[in-house]
Parts: sequence; C-alpha cells; structure tokens
Amino acid sequence: MSEYVDNGVEQTKGNPLLGKHVLWFIQSTLDPIGSKAIMPAGQTGGDMTIGGDTIDEQTKSGRIVMPSTNEDSVDLENYYVPGDRTVDVIKDSKHNGHQVKTWGVYIDERMAKIEKDDEGIEHQVFPAVFGYGVVDELEIDDSDDMVSVSYTLNILDKFKDGTFPLTDEQLAVLKELYDFERPGEKTGDFGSVEDDESGTSSPRVESVNTTGTTATVEAE
Repeated sequence: MSEYVDNGVEQTKGNPLLGKHVLWFIQSTLDPIGSKAIMPAGQTGGDMTIGGDTIDEQTKSGRIVMPSTNEDSVDLENYYVPGDRTVDVIKDSKHNGHQVKTWGVYIDERMAKIEKDDEGIEHQVFPAVFGYGVVDELEIDDSDDMVSVSYTLNILDKFKDGTFPLTDEQLAVLKELYDFERPGEKTGDFGSVEDDESGTSSPRVESVNTTGTTATVEAE
C-alpha cells in the first residue's frame, strides 16, 4: 500500500488587482541611450497574451504533449491626445519595420518590494514585464466618439520579468490627472492650451530612463 500523502492546499484571499493599476510604457528602438520612454495617454486597455505552440502527438503508449514555441503579445488601447507621440512611434515602427520596446508595470502597493542599489540605498519597486515588440496592426478609430488608438505588439522570444522603481510621489503622478490648486493659480480648462503654456500644468511624467529591463520614472 502506498504512503498516505496530504500536503494541504494554498489559498490567497483579498481583493483582486484592478486593471487601472497596470500601466504600459513604450519606446522606439531608434531612440538613443538616455531617451525618454512614453506612457501612452488615456490608456484604456492592455491585454497581454502568454501564448505559443505545442507539439501534440499520439503514440502506442498514449498522447504526448510538449511545449514548442513562445508567442507572447500585448494588445494596447488608448485615446488620442494631441502631443502624445504614441501614434507616431507605432506608425513609424510599422511602416519602416522597426521594433518597439514595451514595459507593463503592476503598480498595486500590495505588490511593492524594496531593493537596494549598489550604494545600499533602498528603492521601492514593482513587478514588471519587458519585451521587444513588432507592430502587428495599428487602428485609429475617428468615429463620432473620442478618437481611439489600438495596436498589437508581437513580442520577440518572450516577456522578461523584472522590476520598475517608483516612489510614492511618482505613483501619485501616474494615478491622478491633476493636483490640488488654489484660486487664481491657473487659468483655463484642464488640458487647455492656456494650462499647458502657463508653466504650472498638472503633474506629468517627465521621463522614464531605461536600463536593460528596468526603468526609472522622473516626474514634475
């Protein structure tokens, strides 16, 4: 009689991750070292697929199934906002056969960890995936509603896991459209030309410095 085995089960309880806590960044592979990555404005969706083919054969002893290839991809959607370079980068990459770097970052505070740099300084980081993508298709919908942009990036090899450093201040910039302001501090509607040219516009991502599979956000 075989030995009795009961190793129990593992269960996680809690609220699920919200879609708005997953943000995607892109960067053209033509950009020189030290260039900024882009956070597409008005992100509405990011459907990541971890896919691939399998080898499936029947033998006299039964069915054999083995992994074959990786075919990861991500479908991204956002609204078109004047000044956002996302469409230009994706369109240029599609027309001229260039690749696009992409990062998907999970910015739920429950997933945050602390890492130390070479000087022993602690930094808050969040789990992220990174990949080189080839643009499959770019679609711009300019119907009666807001102009929307959707595109698919087919990932070379497979997504690579890494971390993405973000401070609490940077998180606030990524999650909120604008900060508190006092009467008379600004003029015009949010996102208006007057606001953009006043020099006191809402907090925004100034740059995302990329190194390998990680990136650092600079905000103002």
